[in-house]
Amino acid sequence: MTQPPGAPQWWQPQGPQGPPSGPIPQQSPHSASPQPTPTFGGSFSTSGYGGFGAFDDNSPAKGAKSRTLWLVGAAAVVVLAGGGAAVWFSGVFSDDVLDQASLHEGITNVLRESYGEHDVSNVRCPEDQPITTGHTFDCKVDVAGQQRTVSIRILNDKPQYEVGAPH
Repeated sequence: MTQPPGAPQWWQPQGPQGPPSGPIPQQSPHSASPQPTPTFGGSFSTSGYGGFGAFDDNSPAKGAKSRTLWLVGAAAVVVLAGGGAAVWFSGVFSDDVLDQASLHEGITNVLRESYGEHDVSNVRCPEDQPITTGHTFDCKVDVAGQQRTVSIRILNDKPQYEVGAPH
């Protein structure tokens, strides 16, 4: 970008430099107060209607808004903490256990399809068996009118399980 000839460049100082040359005008003690110099483009005033201090941090409106925000934030934290505690104590995050209905149906299906026992009824298993790999427990079943015992072993957390032969 080029400047017109004779115009100062951005790195060159602008305006008069050094001590002023010539006499400095003196004011007489009886002269009037100096006239304000006109400004262009606006200025800051220190009156009560804007300018410095009009929007300071000590204004009452800002204190009320700040206090309200803190109260709303604290209330939200209390509500969230209370809800989280209620969910935690209700047992939602406790260890998973086998569903009794699907376990009974699965045992009946395995005994019919894998072991050829078509007269299977009255499956009874202990409740709240954890879904833990390798966990074993016994269930009682009626096969052809006789009570038998089958062993159940949890294979993984899907949960998949193995049904032993009735004995």
